[in-house]
Amino acid sequence: MRHWVVRIGLVLIAASLGWAADGAKRLTIEDTLAIKAVGAPKLSPDGQCIAYPLSEWDREKNRRVSHIHVAPADGGASRRLTNGEKGESAPEWSPDGARLAFLADRDKNNQVWIISVAGGEAEKLTSEENAVSGFAFSPDGKRLVYATRDEAKDKTEREKKKKDKFDAIVVDKEFLYSHLWLIEIETKKKTRLTLGDFSASAPRWSPDGRSLAFTHSRSGSQESTFTDISDDRNTDIYVVPAAGGAPVQLTTSPGPDSDPRWSPDSTEIAYLSRRDPKTWAGKTDVLVMAAGGGVARNLTRDHAESASDPTWTRDGQSIFFTGSAGVHSHLYRVPSAGGRVAPVTQGERSHTQLDLAAGGMALLITERRKPADIWVAGPDGSSPRQITYANPQLEEFAAGSTEVVRWKGPGNFDVEGVLITPVGYEAGKRYPLILQIHGGPYGRFDAGFNARAQIFAGRGYAVLMPNPRGSTGYGNKFTVANVGDWGGKDFEDILAGVDAVVARGIADPDKLVVMGGSYGGFMTFWTVTQTSRFKAAIGHAGISDWYSFHGQSDIPGLMEYGFTGQPWTAAETYRKYSPMTHVDRVKTPLLITHGEQDRRVPIAQAEQYYRALKKRGVEVVFLRYPREGHGITEPNHQIDLVGRQIEWFDSHLGIQRPKP
Repeated sequence: MRHWVVRIGLVLIAASLGWAADGAKRLTIEDTLAIKAVGAPKLSPDGQCIAYPLSEWDREKNRRVSHIHVAPADGGASRRLTNGEKGESAPEWSPDGARLAFLADRDKNNQVWIISVAGGEAEKLTSEENAVSGFAFSPDGKRLVYATRDEAKDKTEREKKKKDKFDAIVVDKEFLYSHLWLIEIETKKKTRLTLGDFSASAPRWSPDGRSLAFTHSRSGSQESTFTDISDDRNTDIYVVPAAGGAPVQLTTSPGPDSDPRWSPDSTEIAYLSRRDPKTWAGKTDVLVMAAGGGVARNLTRDHAESASDPTWTRDGQSIFFTGSAGVHSHLYRVPSAGGRVAPVTQGERSHTQLDLAAGGMALLITERRKPADIWVAGPDGSSPRQITYANPQLEEFAAGSTEVVRWKGPGNFDVEGVLITPVGYEAGKRYPLILQIHGGPYGRFDAGFNARAQIFAGRGYAVLMPNPRGSTGYGNKFTVANVGDWGGKDFEDILAGVDAVVARGIADPDKLVVMGGSYGGFMTFWTVTQTSRFKAAIGHAGISDWYSFHGQSDIPGLMEYGFTGQPWTAAETYRKYSPMTHVDRVKTPLLITHGEQDRRVPIAQAEQYYRALKKRGVEVVFLRYPREGHGITEPNHQIDLVGRQIEWFDSHLGIQRPKP
């Protein structure tokens, strides 16, 4: 252990050196932090320009900052439009295309600002006590709707109680809700649109300007945390007159209905729906309902995978949507009256964040060797062409090859995943293998550019990222195949993938390591209780005890679904699949990492696993990251984390690297 601690300082330095012995330039964590992240594109109403946020690493201030950029849709140089110190996000075009509204924190929280596309100073539009979330221009461009959390009714009294330290908090009482407001852009006169014990979000204007649709939720937050503490997932679509009046409920499904989108003629609303609120792995469909209510028609009932981002064509005859397809994401089209779903895009790319305007569409496309960039295409998706090149510097670096691999799990179950081979890979030579396990469990690895995996590939590791049963992108039957069996056959699927890579002569069976975060952290903790074949493990934000986690997490319903009951009704299952139940079997050296402010998986889960391993004399190191939540977001923390991960695996595999 002293040897490990002494060397870590050298490794943190060595991790920043991007040159290998063969002279090829390898990615470092600093190189990946320098990658610019392109956000969702927004086409101007005439389709001539695209606005988008571009996030960059501010090394001096240890943060990422995004600014709004504008690019011509026919190609050409983009220009940065905003320059706020803390950055800007969520650009939206005014209907005449002359201005952009965006969110920016230039005082104490996010508010709506407006700037001329020609340039100049931005003007602050909203001045709410709490942050503004979703917003949208009215069709005539004279008003804007936005959502913000209400202030406490007894604010003065509460502030006095805090000052006097008489500030006890009664859990699940005195909720605060987010509501919709209208504001006149010229006069800044504002009018409340919704009120009540519910939250309103994702407001959308009808094209005729008479009504607004929004997502209605019974969830609220408490002033102490300002986080959603309700386990109610029954959201619905409501419509409210723009002139004011009582909101009208359109959907009555017991599950989550969300993301309303008006038809061009204002007569119908498309939305996303998952019918069963308890089915966390359930399929999300695109439904359409008359704006006045009635029976909805399901446009994607026969489509195998969940849909997202429904977008009407300008003639109202079809709806585009995006969806997963194995390790890729594609664009689909379906008649709005109902009919066959047709794929629009294909190939080894992922397509997301669709936007439509006059004469065409814009979307983000990610490839195996390239992070996301903006592409434009015709209104039917034809003739796509790339218009942003945010990271040309990546062409200077060597990268491991990305391959989609397939194997059989228990019961002859078809499983696939992504394999990244080491930079300079030579057929017939075996390499150390990192098994990386995704979170969720209802998530997946895609075959797009994976910067972190490329860091390891540049240091001689192969990286296997499996999508076992329970993953998304392979149809709902595949996704629900691990219900009641978390850590059972999905774990066997994962090990079968390792065996397949070993059998191909790529992985060295004596140099296997494993890592994962969230559910992948649980699976890492679980793996070391079930086998000793891995020489080292790293678990981030992992669950060690499902029984206690049910009462600690903000999503207890997920466990009730995954283990088919509550801890007091399905105690045997909760205990059976908890790593703590089998902690006496662990022999593998384990590095545990966790954010101290994690509300999804509270740090107590890491603390109890660490304490048990420490008591047993197992080699274990526990890293706590201040201020961090479920993921590690501060750049300096990321640099520290990756350096320690490399050192942990290297040291336990006996890999020696040149000193800087």
